[in-house]
Amino acid sequence: MAMLKNLFALMILLAVTVALLPRATFATVGIPDCAKGITSDCGFGFFKIIVLGETSAPIDECCRELFKAGKNCHNQFVESILSSHKPIKGTISDLYRRSNETWNNCAASSSVSPPEPSH
Repeated sequence: MAMLKNLFALMILLAVTVALLPRATFATVGIPDCAKGITSDCGFGFFKIIVLGETSAPIDECCRELFKAGKNCHNQFVESILSSHKPIKGTISDLYRRSNETWNNCAASSSVSPPEPSH
């Protein structure tokens, strides 16, 4: 029970921090350096969709930031979540599926095309 209270307090602190720094970049411990151009709003939005399983779609601006960071960076973000042992909704396969769906949803709905993969 105490652990649940601590987790709740941490989530409140995270929400307050995100609210107070809406345009700060989403570059915190465990986040790949390549994601420094993703704002905290977009980064937290991607986290909620991919890790927590929220069903909302990312906004166009966030998709542009994601494409600018690139697919490899997107994959590094997912790997950093897994290596941090943060609790996720569902299985690891669910996390990868939501990650791919997020990238594909951005590609399908964004006015900016994703970069071509480098060979």
